[in-house]
Amino acid sequence: TRAPDALPAAAAGAQGRSIEQPDLVHGPTELRVFEAPLPGYGDGLWLFAAAAGPSPGWRRAALLASSDGGTTWDDSGATAEPAVLGHSLDAVPAGDAALFDARSFIEVVLLNEDMWLENRTDDALAAGANLALLGSELIQFGKAEPLGDRRFRLSRLLRGRLGTEWAAAGHAPGESFVLIRTGTLAPLRWPLGAIGATALVRALGLGDTAEGVGAERQVTGDALKPPTPVHLAAGIDAGGDLLVTWVRRSRLGFAWANGADAPLGEELERYSVSIAGAAAARSFEVAEQRLSYAAAERLADGMAPPFTISVAQIGTHATSRPALIAFG
Repeated sequence: TRAPDALPAAAAGAQGRSIEQPDLVHGPTELRVFEAPLPGYGDGLWLFAAAAGPSPGWRRAALLASSDGGTTWDDSGATAEPAVLGHSLDAVPAGDAALFDARSFIEVVLLNEDMWLENRTDDALAAGANLALLGSELIQFGKAEPLGDRRFRLSRLLRGRLGTEWAAAGHAPGESFVLIRTGTLAPLRWPLGAIGATALVRALGLGDTAEGVGAERQVTGDALKPPTPVHLAAGIDAGGDLLVTWVRRSRLGFAWANGADAPLGEELERYSVSIAGAAAARSFEVAEQRLSYAAAERLADGMAPPFTISVAQIGTHATSRPALIAFG
């Protein structure tokens, strides 16, 4: 059929829209997988995946996870927004979890030149700002001094946050640094039966090989353990009994709420108390934050000072690390 001689009606043109993101090379993926007692994840066993790339153009990658040593792999969605990742340059000294550390500093180098760290006020730190994972310890930093070439010196430190004071010693150079920021972590629900096993996670991004980038870690269940009890004290009362007292903490209540105690965070309140003397040892399980060990019982048990006293909270899924004190 012959086409008509008339031209088609003119159509209005569209100017289109500009591309919002710069046209950058995506590059390979850097993947970190860790456990941490982060707020809002107290009802199960969670791992967290943080990912970014050496190239500022990195955006996202698909995630696969295996809890059975790589026999089967489950689709775990995708990574979150690019995280701020890096590693420490020096061995970080041990720190006190009860005070601001105004003397020490931590030097870190970030993964790419577009990543940045900023200063925060003490009030902002109290609200949870600048929380970061260094090795297995959660820290906060008030000052971040840029040194050039992706390096920052972190100071005005708060150490052992959210019950991780046990990890504040024994740091080594080259430990992983992850800034904990909303929207940059992909939570992975993990089976409770996998505690003690090795978790395998794989990321597949545009710049990765067909096998992707793998990360693995042993699942310890540390985030399910109650925090170590504090203010452990011992003394002999007027009747000659050994009185041991302590204060519990909660993995679900690190905020300081005036007029209210921290929530228990466990199904039952229970504690394991061990007392070791020069020639004997005795263990107890109690349901309150005190233990009275009668003088007559100590004599019958052959318990003589000095004593080493250990107290741990028995949680729903795990037992806390013990608090220790020497007495006598």
